[in-house]
Amino acid sequence: MRKILKDALIYIIVTLVIWGVMAIISPGKGLLAGETAFKTFVNSVEIVVGVLLIVGWIQVWVGPQTMSKFIGEKAGWKGLALASTVPMFMGGSLFIIFPLLKTLRDKGASMACTMAFISAWGGKAPLLPLEIEFLGWKFAVLRILFIIPFAIIMGISSQFILDKLQKRRQSTKSPGLDVSKE
Repeated sequence: MRKILKDALIYIIVTLVIWGVMAIISPGKGLLAGETAFKTFVNSVEIVVGVLLIVGWIQVWVGPQTMSKFIGEKAGWKGLALASTVPMFMGGSLFIIFPLLKTLRDKGASMACTMAFISAWGGKAPLLPLEIEFLGWKFAVLRILFIIPFAIIMGISSQFILDKLQKRRQSTKSPGLDVSKE
């Protein structure tokens, strides 16, 4: 925690120094930068408060058995399909997704569903109109069609790799007593 606070303090000081130099060189741009930074800060606070409310609601009202039923280890393909489609329609930033995913994991979401969730979230279907405008409808449709299967593949692959690593770690942590030599 101290390292995070130290890094944050360094970042804030460096930013303020750069902003101060800019304000001295060009007061108009310095003022504009200050206003923009303040608006961004206010928007970030709103997002963080919203995330804390959502995460708190999930922690209090959604039991581990419910989470497990929908996106846990026993949810199977249904859970993976849910985690590979729903997040595409979610807005928000990483300020929302990472705390949400941690809460989902704490409540019993499988690693496969968690990985599929974050992979699909990157698809951001709400940006589709903008994407069509700049990159064309063929590109946009193709990308959306690829997101779901690739999110599923990412989830399954991640679960497989992590399970293998876990088994390897458990086998190397054995006490080392070999009874066959006695």
